Amino acid sequence: MSLLMEIISANARAILENQITRTSSIIDFGKMVALTNEFIQKDLLNSVGIKAYDPKNDPDCPTIDVKNNSPGFDILAINPDTGKSVRIQTKLRQVKGNTDFSTQTHFETTRRHSKKNEGAASDSGHVAYSHDEFDFVLVSLINVKNDMSKRCNVDKWSFSLIPVNALIDKNKGCCYTHIPARVLAKYEYKFDPLNPPNLNIIPIENEIKLEACVLGK
Repeated sequence: MSLLMEIISANARAILENQITRTSSIIDFGKMVALTNEFIQKDLLNSVGIKAYDPKNDPDCPTIDVKNNSPGFDILAINPDTGKSVRIQTKLRQVKGNTDFSTQTHFETTRRHSKKNEGAASDSGHVAYSHDEFDFVLVSLINVKNDMSKRCNVDKWSFSLIPVNALIDKNKGCCYTHIPARVLAKYEYKFDPLNPPNLNIIPIENEIKLEACVLGK
């Protein structure tokens, strides 16, 4: 068994290796493994020295105030440099590019429309994330261009850990509904305990002018 597959929980491995999962369509696989992906990513973050929690299930998860915003994050991590909480949104995407990072991926929430999501946030038919719902998005990328064999082996996945600052549409004041390929590539992260991820949060106003002017839909 390979390294990352050894790190993730036995329950997550069982779901990935289940025959129903292995033979499912792209759409059904995405539905079935989306939740599992949250646990996989939490395990991988813990493996590189980042304390990561599932706010819904971990009783020792630090308390965080979400009264003014429905939680748009799935993992609460502790920045080892500052000791502060960092909100991470998780995503699983099956891609068909020449490389794992050569095509854009969609990035929107499936939550029903509400007063909060009227106007610019939903004018495309998608519901965009607000820029204050999370601090980073961690995307698991699985290339299915040639076959489905990589889906059930986490060692064959790629990952991108992107700060929210790189995803903001400054004209609309919310996040883009797609993550461009160059952004996925720029923020590629390979889980390595000798190279823990940078979870330092850059103030939005300092980053928008660096990223938003070049991002497209």
